[in-house]
Amino acid sequence: MKRQQISSCGLDFGTSNSTLAIAKDSTASLVALHDNSPILKSAIFFDSETKQYFIGQNGINRYFEGSKGKLMLSLKSILGSSLLNEKTAVCGTYVTYKDIIGLMIKYIKETAEHNLNSELTKVVLGRPVRYHDTNDAKDKLAQSTMEQIAKEQGFKEVLFQFEPIAAALDYESTINTEQLAMIVDLGGGASDFTIIRLRNKNVQHDRKSDILANYGIHIGGTNFDRDLSLHSIMPLLGKGSHMFGVNGAKLEVPTSLYYDLTTWHLLNFLYSHKTINNLKNVFLHAENKELIKRALVVLEKQLGHYLLQAAENSKIKLSSQPDDRIDLSKIEHGLTVVTHRSDLEESCNGLIAQLLSAMQQTISNAGVVASQINSVFLTGGTTQIPAVQNIIKSMFAHSQFVTGDIYGSVGKGLAIEAATHWV
Repeated sequence: MKRQQISSCGLDFGTSNSTLAIAKDSTASLVALHDNSPILKSAIFFDSETKQYFIGQNGINRYFEGSKGKLMLSLKSILGSSLLNEKTAVCGTYVTYKDIIGLMIKYIKETAEHNLNSELTKVVLGRPVRYHDTNDAKDKLAQSTMEQIAKEQGFKEVLFQFEPIAAALDYESTINTEQLAMIVDLGGGASDFTIIRLRNKNVQHDRKSDILANYGIHIGGTNFDRDLSLHSIMPLLGKGSHMFGVNGAKLEVPTSLYYDLTTWHLLNFLYSHKTINNLKNVFLHAENKELIKRALVVLEKQLGHYLLQAAENSKIKLSSQPDDRIDLSKIEHGLTVVTHRSDLEESCNGLIAQLLSAMQQTISNAGVVASQINSVFLTGGTTQIPAVQNIIKSMFAHSQFVTGDIYGSVGKGLAIEAATHWV
């Protein structure tokens, strides 16, 4: 079969999901990465029995089916951190987290090349407005690390574009009129905002003057999962309960365990003998031993990912229905917890307030007022949460609301950027 003349692409390596797209004549299309789906879960599972690794939903399925090994998610969250070059034991050897991200990029590239029957050598990678909210050095390190990883996996030319601008390019390909748009990209690990002029007939090539403001914060869907879990699941494992100190004083059980249990990239560190022994000591002095016993089961059976997946699934369900029942029977027979949409809203009030503040800052940075925004383009899974939608719509009451390809807009916009750069 004759190879297609496709060499450039856009790659959105996300905290929760990843996509790759190609574009021709300003029309972008996503490439299948998992079965027939273009949406790949950003996950990798190292099977300790077969000594193999499995990417995406395949890896998640093997973990939940009971295969022994190590599941890793939200690896994008550690870009720029000291964890990146630390080594972890997988399948009888030690590899760095940077190498693990490399395995995922390699899989995405090779799968896309196979499905396209063409070699991809040029890529525009998406990046959040801020990998790190306050540390410029870590922010630069995160991008340079991603560039290095991409080149190590065979991309010869690598460019970057802010993810909300990529989403704006995807939206722009669907409209015919000039607009001042607010792009709201709420992903798994970050929330990014851009105010941009689209279809500006006065600008032919350089789009920099079209971009009035970019702003981002390190808050995303995984933070909503965490806060819902802390609110509704972790109390069943002893969060907020008490233990007795050496002098008989009643103390609250240390909370650090519960915060680590609700953070994807920290889960695998919790299954050590040291952490389990520390919790056994808490158990001995606990007022309600049954609660701490459940927490011990979670550590001993390595069920942290199971709990966070349960919280994520419940968050998604509560976005379209008033309540949900979470099955926790892997911890204890018959154990369940009912969650309500009000639980999600109450637990995430602080996050929503930060999103509101970020949007206000974006408007201020752009030097406009909300009433001047013609359209608000929504992308990213977190935009599906009703309370989040409500706060955005109340802020832009006079704007048109457009929901893009929730998981694919960024990838398609990156491909449009690639096609523009590498004609």
